[in-house]
Amino acid sequence: MALPDPGASRAVLVGVDKYRHLPSLRPVGRGRDRLAELLRDPTVWGLEQRHVTVLGAQASRDDILTAIKQAARETTDTFLLYFAGHGLRGRGGSAQQLHLALTNADDEHPQIGSIAYHDIRDILTAGHQARRKIVLLDCCYSGLAGGMGRQAAPREELHQAAIEGSYLLTSASSTQLAFAHDGRPYPEFTGALIAVLEQGIRSAGPELTLDQTWRATRAILLRRGAPEPQQFGQNAAGRLPWVRNRAHGAPPEADPQARSLKAATVRRRKAERALRVLGMPLVMLALATPVIPGNPPVQGTDGRASGGHSAAPRVQPSSAVVPSTSPTPGTSRTPPSSTTPKQHGPNPTSRTSSVESGVRVSLARSYVGQTAFLSAVAYAPDGRLIAGGSEDGSIYLWNADTAKRVRILSGHSDRITSLAFDPGSSTLASASDDKTVRLWDLSSGESWHTLSHPGQVYSVAFSPDGGMLVSGGQGDAVRLWSVSDGSARETFDDQKEDVLAVAFSPDGETVLSGSYDRSAAEYDVGGRWSWRDENLSSDAITAVAYGPKDYVRAAGGYDKVIRTWSGPESGMKEFKGHTESITALAFSPDGEILASAGLDAIRLWDARKATPLKAIPGADGPMDIAFSPDGKYLASVSGKAVQLWSITR
Repeated sequence: MALPDPGASRAVLVGVDKYRHLPSLRPVGRGRDRLAELLRDPTVWGLEQRHVTVLGAQASRDDILTAIKQAARETTDTFLLYFAGHGLRGRGGSAQQLHLALTNADDEHPQIGSIAYHDIRDILTAGHQARRKIVLLDCCYSGLAGGMGRQAAPREELHQAAIEGSYLLTSASSTQLAFAHDGRPYPEFTGALIAVLEQGIRSAGPELTLDQTWRATRAILLRRGAPEPQQFGQNAAGRLPWVRNRAHGAPPEADPQARSLKAATVRRRKAERALRVLGMPLVMLALATPVIPGNPPVQGTDGRASGGHSAAPRVQPSSAVVPSTSPTPGTSRTPPSSTTPKQHGPNPTSRTSSVESGVRVSLARSYVGQTAFLSAVAYAPDGRLIAGGSEDGSIYLWNADTAKRVRILSGHSDRITSLAFDPGSSTLASASDDKTVRLWDLSSGESWHTLSHPGQVYSVAFSPDGGMLVSGGQGDAVRLWSVSDGSARETFDDQKEDVLAVAFSPDGETVLSGSYDRSAAEYDVGGRWSWRDENLSSDAITAVAYGPKDYVRAAGGYDKVIRTWSGPESGMKEFKGHTESITALAFSPDGEILASAGLDAIRLWDARKATPLKAIPGADGPMDIAFSPDGKYLASVSGKAVQLWSITR
């Protein structure tokens, strides 16, 4: 099916980056302009310059509505409307009304200086001839546009509030904030959409549909711990081609040695699978002890990384937060730091949780980074160091006892997504969005190996003897590396989409992974067998971990449920309680406690009984967690600090 005809299509892009009474949003203008460039690019869509209307802070309400009306009238194929800026909720009886804030918007009276979304909806439903209408909203409470008048409208009821033949994408739900961090080039939602248009989707065909674009954008945002974008569509609009796929036809790997190794691996594993069909006893014995994944993103703030030594996918760390100052009903109208980059720093004297099930948790100390938000944490096995990775690629090392910064490791050019210490506490592995894994000599602070991936890397973990490293990231491959020389040892490619989490078993014999395709897979390190469960979860698995006893595997992710099991045929336990996506999992050293980080809270569980022990709701949406080697402390990362929680049983 052909792409939308550029000559018969129009786009109106509105990005309000300057405000008189609300905080300005500098990334909004950059995101608006870059999106306009991509829509005009022939390798993406190819709209003519004159068919893309770009409006900014100077545009009045009438200017914007007139531009929408004019462009909609001229469109016979596809009309696209994009808005980025502050979003405000109505007050009183109109609390479920969305107002798009313009330069003179007044938070106390949202109807002043703004455009009510229903006015735009009325224009787009006025009998125009457009075959398809695409609406992209990047603002707080934008989910209200998908169900005006209800708290959370089911998608099938879109026709009551939206537009016939439309496809609506929003950066947040009807109750959530959206984020535009001054330290990043674009707002979170717009930036993820731009990344999909710029880079394409390797697993897709020559064209991308709106559904494919939304799923890829959602995956990026949830891995970062950003609010989950909402999608509303009807009349099969989402299944029609929209733009060209820049990734289609691109070579998967440029390194001939890597291609040769992968081809040899595939040939060998195919032969071994044929033997497995014949029922080899050795294989059946191996299958009795598999492994599983679990790591997390969910509707929340900006990027968060999940990770840790045992739970592996990194959902990226948060960025500075610049939400609308419009309060949710029932909250204070004063919008203090929610309008500026929000620091999630700890207050050691103010947070002590009550005793539940014999477990007491209190904040012991904090380890503070610099300007960038933190995204990953790891605790050295010898207990001396805590490492924190940041969005700008820096890695901080602190003395665990004194919280004094020991060193900053520099070398990565993008967000740190996962950290892992080797068993001897002499080497640190760091994974990054810059498509590399680095191995650091902690005595010198030098990076002595750089392991290149074809895409972003989300998770790393050392083998128990420190001789191997496993990594997972964009693409469907789990990669095994030799630590001594940085060479590729093995590639497992059973999963169908990005690998979000990896973990090594306590005996070093197997590797567990979790994927965006909802599956968990376990691999024998020698490549003799593999196991995969496609139905483990109802959504992406973003965190996985092995328990220190009984080969217990744990996995969690977008569906907010943690599952544990000890083998492919064993029974499964479910841990339910999180109200947001899970970002990280970690077992205590004795295996008695399973800790989980979600965008709602840190939760401690009785690992054997699957019962809750403690929730730490004041943990500021942690993205990553790690136990101390003695199990008395749990480190969590959120905002610009690592917080150390004392656990008393």
